[in-house]
Amino acid sequence: MLELTASRAAIVSCLDERQVLDGMPDFEGAFKARTAADELWLIGPASSAAALLAHAARYLASASSHGLAVDLSDGWSVLTVRGSDVPLVWERFSENPVPEGRPVLVQGAVATVATKAIVLDTHIHFINPAPLGYHLPNRILNGCADLAPRLTPPAEFAL
Repeated sequence: MLELTASRAAIVSCLDERQVLDGMPDFEGAFKARTAADELWLIGPASSAAALLAHAARYLASASSHGLAVDLSDGWSVLTVRGSDVPLVWERFSENPVPEGRPVLVQGAVATVATKAIVLDTHIHFINPAPLGYHLPNRILNGCADLAPRLTPPAEFAL
């Protein structure tokens, strides 16, 4: 069985030099995702959006850099898929290999859409551009009907 949940998430993009971003301190409940050499995303519960943005901005200012922290939350949709059949979802909709170790960020096409995914042992957070947020749930509901997927009420993002 699969559970599909729209996750309310805060996504803060931090732009700076690699060595500055490498020193970004952890924020409780957030995942640090290196999306490019000069970009790091902090992804956490939507309820922490203001605090997450302030955390990033404060660090970049203290690093004496010219970095920038921007809240991108409204531009992205997060779908969390849980259940024992989660690996089958990945196999059916992505050709991207999943690196060893968890949690891990994987970037590439999932169900033909550019996607960022946080892969954990028990679930995957799929992050898609907001205008396409409807696409992946529909594809999973149809393409994994044999796995009895079900939609659950929206919830706060949680690792």
